[in-house]
Amino acid sequence: MQRSGSPRQDLTQEILVERVLRSTASVLQVRPVYQPIVDLRTDSVVGAEALARWPHAPGVDPSLVIERSRELGRVSEVDRACRNAALDTVTALGYLDDGMTIFVNVEPDALIERPPESGNIFDTSTSGLRVVLELTERALLSDPAQLLNVVADARRRGLGIALDDVGRNADSLTLLSLIAPDVVKLDGTLIAGSPSHEQLHIIMAVSAYAEATGAVILAEGIETEAHLQRAVDLGATLGQGWLLGMPAELPPTRWPPVPAGRRVHLSGNPLHIPAKPSDLLDADPPRTATRPVLVRYSRYFEEQALASGEPLTILASFQQAVHFTGADQRRYGELAASNSLVAVVAVDMPTEPAPGVRGTAIPNDHPLTREWTVIVLGRHFFAALIAFDPGPENGPDREFTYAITHDRLTVVAAARALLQHLG
Repeated sequence: MQRSGSPRQDLTQEILVERVLRSTASVLQVRPVYQPIVDLRTDSVVGAEALARWPHAPGVDPSLVIERSRELGRVSEVDRACRNAALDTVTALGYLDDGMTIFVNVEPDALIERPPESGNIFDTSTSGLRVVLELTERALLSDPAQLLNVVADARRRGLGIALDDVGRNADSLTLLSLIAPDVVKLDGTLIAGSPSHEQLHIIMAVSAYAEATGAVILAEGIETEAHLQRAVDLGATLGQGWLLGMPAELPPTRWPPVPAGRRVHLSGNPLHIPAKPSDLLDADPPRTATRPVLVRYSRYFEEQALASGEPLTILASFQQAVHFTGADQRRYGELAASNSLVAVVAVDMPTEPAPGVRGTAIPNDHPLTREWTVIVLGRHFFAALIAFDPGPENGPDREFTYAITHDRLTVVAAARALLQHLG
């Protein structure tokens, strides 16, 4: 369990967490409260975030409950109890057709295998609720392939996606485009004072993403008028914090309905995930190159990544692990030392082929065995080498169909295609 305070505080939290988790009945005593989400242009409430509380364990930190439940293999139970309670309460009070948007924190690993009784959150597309799933940066980096599947499923069911606590880990910003959130929630540290140089990088990356996609920026932790002004200065149009509203039970008189033009924008777009990167090869006639030429291109991309100076996500497929040579291992190990996600896939690929590099082994009949791909995603830098081996000829002179692209949408689609097979 993560320790964040004095020994006495830590002990108190441990006692409270164990009180929540002592039985299923105890977990189900969760009672949600809701913190208003406000349109900073009109000062009107347009939504609310549901927050878990357990009256029999007052003051317990919900994040520690989730952390401990994961250690015990009970995270699905706790996550399901929290989100069902949040949505049941909203439904019971009639918040269905008033345009309000309810933000619900979810744990992707609790959603990926949902039992039949998993409940409300995947039925909201027919219930009339506007629901946004809040995902954390931690979930992005711990299992991005799993998270991608959760986001794709949520999109199909008409749910929105928010990325929470953006700014705590600058490296995870490279994954923004991969999950395409409708709402980017800026961590409160970004508006607490004048931004540092690194925080400015984060702010600019979020602004660029919002400009390119139409996503909404929401500032968290607004507790003073100064915080509010900084939030507006950073481009936030939505806000959340004690200055704007404390977490509380939903008012029985309900907030005023939200006009259509002021509702939280949810794109409704499906997440485009090709089956494999080579599905994006559409040149006519196609470009071709031999293996030695592609090796040079691959190494050029990898050297560019090493010299970029910005956090990157690097994904690659090598067909067979034997092609991931000692020199490749050294380069990718160096990339992994300064970037949060560096991953490779091939037949017989070890789980950690170089320090910090995530490896995935695939069977000999897997579609990726004919793919040679190197993908680099940064805050502003997008590049991909996508090659397809038509086979079955062998030898250094056989030709691959290939493309090199710096188009953001194409690179992101290729990354999703490869990412879904990792891990």
